[in-house]
Amino acid sequence: MNLDLEMNLLLKFVEPQYSASTLNGELYFSRNKHFIELEEKQLEKGIGDKREGNWSKAFGEKSKMVIIVDGKEIPIRFKNAVLRQTYSNIKELPICCFVLLNTKKDFYVDEAENSLVLKPEIEESLTEQFAGRDLIFFNEPEEFLNMVDEACKKEGLGRLRGLVNYYDDKSEPHPMTEEEFDKNPVKALLYKRKFFEFQKEYRIILKAVHEHDRKLNIGDINDVAMNLGRVEQRKLPLKLRYTIEG
Repeated sequence: MNLDLEMNLLLKFVEPQYSASTLNGELYFSRNKHFIELEEKQLEKGIGDKREGNWSKAFGEKSKMVIIVDGKEIPIRFKNAVLRQTYSNIKELPICCFVLLNTKKDFYVDEAENSLVLKPEIEESLTEQFAGRDLIFFNEPEEFLNMVDEACKKEGLGRLRGLVNYYDDKSEPHPMTEEEFDKNPVKALLYKRKFFEFQKEYRIILKAVHEHDRKLNIGDINDVAMNLGRVEQRKLPLKLRYTIEG
């Protein structure tokens, strides 16, 4: 029997001292500059991305570029080049980060145990990133996201939320057109370099510029989320079992 079961699982990894406050509905939003600076501060590469919120365009060797000297065009020869644009205010936008897993893409089915098992390479990647943190599992993710939307609405906060898409900025065009980027640069925060696809990130972004990181209280979420426990090295406290009725 082939089981075709697909759903998205929303997770958040938090420092243990903040688990209770998170379940009480207090979400912490770090400004985007924090994620940019991580790449410079962390010894391990791949944790932060200094190109957060950039728009990029790759040029191949057939592209042409010239430099003008005294009115004369002098061609510049190159094999590959990348044009990148960003807006300085993007650094000041607060972001709350989650992990989104897909049962069909990220798990395999163990029919003998009636369970879904996270692929070893994904479990290893997540535990390397979040060992020592608590794993908050959202058993009603849609209700949780609705609570976030309502809290933002009450406080008059514009927000953008969605799954981060990963692309190769050296060989692929940016998923956004340059015109789209100029009109809505905040959306660029939902695109990152393919190098970081192991993060499987889902983001909630506040559109207003902030001078400091901020907290957003959405109300008690114990009915829609739970603490599954501490993440250990190479071991994630996430076990999924299923039952088939009828």
